[in-house]
Amino acid sequence: MASGQVLYARFEDVYVLKFVGSIGFTDDWTFPLSKSARLFIDRLLGQDDYENIVVDLTECDGMDSTNLGLLAEVGRLSMDRFNRKASILVPEGGRMMRNLKVTGFDALFTILDVDTPIRGDLEPLREVSDSELSVARMLLEAHQTLSNMNESNKLMFKNVIEALEADVARLESEQGGSGTGNSKA
Repeated sequence: MASGQVLYARFEDVYVLKFVGSIGFTDDWTFPLSKSARLFIDRLLGQDDYENIVVDLTECDGMDSTNLGLLAEVGRLSMDRFNRKASILVPEGGRMMRNLKVTGFDALFTILDVDTPIRGDLEPLREVSDSELSVARMLLEAHQTLSNMNESNKLMFKNVIEALEADVARLESEQGGSGTGNSKA
């Protein structure tokens, strides 16, 4: 999958998270875009000075399951914090719309059929590298979030989660369980 870009902006009391291009695994095991999105979500968790989150997928060509899991965390954050769904903007009939429907994103998001992307002063998330153990934990958590959305996802990602759990256990064992995921960037 070719590399994409993750952008963000704040418009008054609304955060916008925009995914452009193909978002997913690259040749770099560190998943720098995924880690950047993870840190952005963590930052949102620690803030209470906004009222809504909008995700723009109008220019997203595709997204791997790790990033879908991170996106699901945005939806869960909105439900937990505001007791309402965040919004996703996505063109009808494309691959992204199909992926969102198949994985049950309508439970966490209001999915809006929009062809026009959000424009404005959007800034790219800084790519962040991390330890192999920290990345493995992020991958596991993202897939667990995606799996917990519905029974179909539980079946779909069962083997992936088992493999990731084994990978995390192996890495923890190799590092004596002390891998805290200190950033290299």
